[in-house]
Amino acid sequence: MYKLLLVTDQNDVLDAFSQIQNWELLGFRPPHIRHDFEGAKDSLAKHHADGIAIALDPAEEQKVLNYLQEKYPLISIFEAGRTPREVLNYLTELKQLLNRLRADFSNDSYGEIDMLQVCRHDFLGKVMNRKVLTKDALYRNMRLLRSRLDPDKPCLLMELEQIAIRENKLEGRWTGGKDRLELVLRDSFGPDLGEMHIVPSVLPNGRVQILACPFKGTEGAMTLEKMKEILKARAAESIEHLRDYKGLELRMVDIQILPALTALCE
Repeated sequence: MYKLLLVTDQNDVLDAFSQIQNWELLGFRPPHIRHDFEGAKDSLAKHHADGIAIALDPAEEQKVLNYLQEKYPLISIFEAGRTPREVLNYLTELKQLLNRLRADFSNDSYGEIDMLQVCRHDFLGKVMNRKVLTKDALYRNMRLLRSRLDPDKPCLLMELEQIAIRENKLEGRWTGGKDRLELVLRDSFGPDLGEMHIVPSVLPNGRVQILACPFKGTEGAMTLEKMKEILKARAAESIEHLRDYKGLELRMVDIQILPALTALCE
């Protein structure tokens, strides 16, 4: 059974959660409930939490979020629904993530933290494939995944083209498959590039895109032109590496400046 913490002083949220009766059937224990920042700190010191929902006034909520970022950066933060239906929907999203994070990795060389990174990558791939349809869904899932990216800052979207590989006498697209290609691109481009996070994605039509999104807390630290310069340099290195060591030849076609990550949800 997963353990929850609800931190709220809002009656509609408390009422919505109180109407959920079958917690055990849902896979959760009834949540511990606290009403402010100090209460949240006290509960976390005494009780384990797999997921936390917060609904407070903005200043008090920010105090809780700052504390979680400092002390508990991996605990999933799920949305505090205001109706029983919303609560059930958000609990379903949380449970799906927790089940994936808590899967048995006894035969693998990675664990929960690595799987969280995989889940973040998969979600951003959905964003790039235009499968996240609203800003609310984007914000909600990025908080659930504890992403440090800033969805409201300008970001870059580079498109690469797969071309024939003459030395291997291959024509058309690389034969390694979409998942294998994404893994190779991820390893080559690397997850972080200075103050940007790099996400390669292979779209259903075979197009290859590279997203570069800044982290939170980098206000004024890097201009868009500097971001483009750094991304282009990394792309040139990666394209050369992939050609020489993976038998994959790519070329850069275009690089777009998006006003924000949320632009991919519109």
